[in-house]
Amino acid sequence: MLTSDDSLGGACSSAAAAVLRRQLQPGSATAFRPRQPGGAAARMLAAQLAAADQPQLAELAAELAAGRGWAMFTCSFEDGSEDLIALRLEGGPHDAHCGDILQAIWPVLREDSLRELAGETQAAVTSALLWTVSKKTDSAVLVLDAEGSLLHCNESGRDMLDGGDLLSDQSGRLSCARPGETAGFYAAVAECARSRRGSARGPQELILFLEDRKSGMRLPVSLTRYRCAGSGQPLVVAILPRQPDRRRIEMLAQKMGLSPAEARVAALIQLGLSNREAAHIAGLKVQTFNTYAKRVLAKMQAPGRAEMAQRLTWQASLGRAS
Repeated sequence: MLTSDDSLGGACSSAAAAVLRRQLQPGSATAFRPRQPGGAAARMLAAQLAAADQPQLAELAAELAAGRGWAMFTCSFEDGSEDLIALRLEGGPHDAHCGDILQAIWPVLREDSLRELAGETQAAVTSALLWTVSKKTDSAVLVLDAEGSLLHCNESGRDMLDGGDLLSDQSGRLSCARPGETAGFYAAVAECARSRRGSARGPQELILFLEDRKSGMRLPVSLTRYRCAGSGQPLVVAILPRQPDRRRIEMLAQKMGLSPAEARVAALIQLGLSNREAAHIAGLKVQTFNTYAKRVLAKMQAPGRAEMAQRLTWQASLGRAS
């Protein structure tokens, strides 16, 4: 029985959770001693059980207060913390030795129990971060094993693989859009998986450039070694920045005060096209396109084309279009 709040079995309050976090590492156990069954401490815990107003706990509370079927212990720690432990006995062959067994395992059992209680908020935070990576980020995130097989990816990663302009997925086996780059991709993944922090074998993060089949641009792929505690095999996380969709760029440009025509020009500039190429795509004369481009820079208060393109790209990368 582990109590952390005034209402036993209720949700742990923020204040109680803070206390629990401070108690996670009280130091080594300094003393472990039995307490009188049915004594004052037992009655106190029984009262907390009864206050929970749960019918299934009423019988346990009565037995605890009467000292029937329960053993009581106190464990003291270096920092002065003291645990009151109530152990319900089941009439097994080891009941007579329960104190010796509990003394050996309690520090570890205590830490696991406290982490479970105090970790509810952290679990929610982790869930929110994982949801954001999976659903909202425009960067494609792929999780690979040391051989380069795809284990998992977020939605942007799946979109990228389905498009096949940089990498494609065939039953977990990845292939580069340019066949000559596939062998180098797997070699880089293997090297990243072997790397160690501060070792002479190489960095923990590798940057690999792959050619996009549609645009012809060489895009950076970040490969990072990740090793989870308790796992014998390292993983490699690949992150690929995606080119924001032009329609999303136009939408954001309009939200930033540009007219639809100006937003279309801004989106074409963001692609890195020359004014002549962009004017041809937009169906405008070069002189007209130049006029629009000057308006775009003035309205966005950008000193140049590169700064304007960077600002739009950053804004578009903040989240996936819904």
